[in-house]
Amino acid sequence: PPIGGQFYSTIYTLVTSTELAHELALAPPSVLGMLKRLEEQGLVSYTKQTGVVLTGHGRLCADRLRRRHRLAERLLTDLLGMPWERAHDIACRFEHVIDDEVEKYLLTALNHPDTCPHGNPINSTDNKAGKSWQPLTALSPGQIGRLSRIIDESGDTLNYLRQIKLLPGVEIRVHEIAPSGGPLTVEVEGERFALSRAMADQLLVEPGENTGKRPESSHL
Repeated sequence: PPIGGQFYSTIYTLVTSTELAHELALAPPSVLGMLKRLEEQGLVSYTKQTGVVLTGHGRLCADRLRRRHRLAERLLTDLLGMPWERAHDIACRFEHVIDDEVEKYLLTALNHPDTCPHGNPINSTDNKAGKSWQPLTALSPGQIGRLSRIIDESGDTLNYLRQIKLLPGVEIRVHEIAPSGGPLTVEVEGERFALSRAMADQLLVEPGENTGKRPESSHL
């Protein structure tokens, strides 16, 4: 089963035991047992009414673990050439063997990167970037954005984004948004692709100009 560190990272965004169980693919009793142990260690506060909240100490531990996880992802992709859709899962194991000394050497070897390969900040307390980022779903048809961050780092999502060449820093244009929660049709490097609404919600972009809808013939 996942060790406490994976709970830390998930608790950042999920606050009920049911959500944690779904995200971590565990039975609810297993999640409740882990939460009880973490609470005894002073890392989380949990009630059925308010859900799960990291304590001050728990947040410090989570920040450190996430930072090391993202450095491990950089090591795997930048120095070892691992595909980025595999790096996240492997880094989940690496992060637990990185101590203060190794972290220092990693930062130097990687030239102090600002983000992981998926655009998530190495330093969780760095608020300089991201103030103007919006989910891709917030853009209008015809509007352009530059992909800044991929929140969902699951292998399937990253594999698809790599296939359509939608990586951090790449410009993306919303061509069409289907009604009733349907998919978005987007344009990346002159080609159109479909993105589910759920996936598009996990992509943060720096919004740009709205070019309006172009004639169909301009894409042929």
